[in-house]
Amino acid sequence: MELERFKELHARFFGKELPEEVLQSEEYEAYEEAIHEDEACYNWATAEKLKSRGFDYENYCCLMMADKVYESLDAEGEIRYDDPEVIINKWDEDFYGIPVHNGSATMVVINYCPWCGTKLSK
Repeated sequence: MELERFKELHARFFGKELPEEVLQSEEYEAYEEAIHEDEACYNWATAEKLKSRGFDYENYCCLMMADKVYESLDAEGEIRYDDPEVIINKWDEDFYGIPVHNGSATMVVINYCPWCGTKLSK
């Protein structure tokens, strides 16, 4: 899908309560497919989401890492330790880790981004 067309659909669909007939439409299905299958569409939509929420995504190795770190934070910007949906954390000391969901703050420290392979700073 052309990025400009994706942006139009994104403006119509993103963040809105949509009726079932819209969710079943060919346009919505094409939009969903583009966000999951087209890297340019995914990157644009993710950057827009993070910008709109005031998250400094440009200091991360890739948008996927920035998005997953953002999703690991609560409304106050603190790590959600007890949420099984969290798949990666970043600590103030520039340590990154994959949480072990065992009821504590246990994690497996990682040195490389699981999505782009970049060596993570310490």
